[in-house]
Amino acid sequence: MRTVLALIAASGCGLDDPPVQPSWQVDVMPVLAANCVRCHTYPTIGFAAPGLRMDSYDAVEVVAFDAPIDGAAHNATLIAQRIQYSKYRPGETVMPPGRELGDYEIGVLRNWAGLVDGSLKAPRGAGRSDNAPPELTLEEIGRNGVLVMFRYEVRDRDRDLVVGNLRGPRKKGNEVTGVVADLVSGRGTFTIDLTDVPAGSYELVARLDDGADIDGPDGTNDFIEISAGMLVVP
Repeated sequence: MRTVLALIAASGCGLDDPPVQPSWQVDVMPVLAANCVRCHTYPTIGFAAPGLRMDSYDAVEVVAFDAPIDGAAHNATLIAQRIQYSKYRPGETVMPPGRELGDYEIGVLRNWAGLVDGSLKAPRGAGRSDNAPPELTLEEIGRNGVLVMFRYEVRDRDRDLVVGNLRGPRKKGNEVTGVVADLVSGRGTFTIDLTDVPAGSYELVARLDDGADIDGPDGTNDFIEISAGMLVVP
């Protein structure tokens, strides 16, 4: 009988309890990937609010806007609020629409929001100790005047969501380099407009974030840079 009671007592803190200090890469990102990223990505889909992407921890620079698109870290409190009904917000639709999150998933998001610090940002937390960095393949597939077409593939052996951008030649004000493509997990195509870009050879550099904490808890450059070759502007 003592053995049975001991087992019951030990089960009070079950293996399915959400972590008290969730990690973005290990705990939070999988929940958002399974339930939210279909709409709350970039660009947004359906009725999802613009200016917020849940496939990224941090803000990400994009081609179309001067200001980065905010990530989930600065919106952790909002995310935790919107996943459950509140009588204080009767007009808000509970997310995700059409279904309910499980207790574990709700616990992960609420606990993460509870870690929001003075900067109003939830921590990235320790990532996977044996994390495999994301990989990029890039291929030029054609040119039409000043337009250069590419296709790419972003892969991650851990199946993490990967977000980022490609930096290269573009003319914007006094700048001749900047973000020329938005990159996400999977395959895609994009076009670089070389209008008014001076002739020369320009390096293409990808910045990719798979959720890992690369430069420690106080760092802000949690992305890897991958040289993707040179682009010749005639």
